[in-house]
Amino acid sequence: MTQKLDGVDAALRRWPWVSRAINAEAVYGTVLTAGVISAFSLYNEGILALILRTSGTVLVFWIAHVYAEIVGNRDSGWRLAVREALQRSAGLLWALIVPLVTLATAAVLRTTENTAVDMALWACVGTLALLGWWAARQRHARLPGKILTAAGTATLGLALITLKAFVH
Repeated sequence: MTQKLDGVDAALRRWPWVSRAINAEAVYGTVLTAGVISAFSLYNEGILALILRTSGTVLVFWIAHVYAEIVGNRDSGWRLAVREALQRSAGLLWALIVPLVTLATAAVLRTTENTAVDMALWACVGTLALLGWWAARQRHARLPGKILTAAGTATLGLALITLKAFVH
């Protein structure tokens, strides 16, 4: 098991942008994406419209986040502030991948929009659990700490699923 984890760490050292994207912004982006999917699913305009609206909304949030990071970074020059903001905020965009691929897969499989939305929201719950697990792993937590942290982040997604159930 340790050998497998060492392989993951070695791979991440080769692609440092991956580990930089697995951060607080990825958690925030996943919760944001799940919330947007849940909210836009009320309009029942089809899976493609849901994908486009979700992508557009999260993209605007990402731009606002990058801009706020640049403006807030008064300790660095503009070029460094922009680079740091783009690196720190990348998790917001990465958070789109799993739920949008899930929605696209559901569209290809010709599932109903409700089923596609449910699949995407559960994919967000799984992503949040993995992000929590990764955060605990990075802090060298023991198994109970990893499980609690994963459950804590997954609970954010479960809360959105619960809210969707109340609204629908």
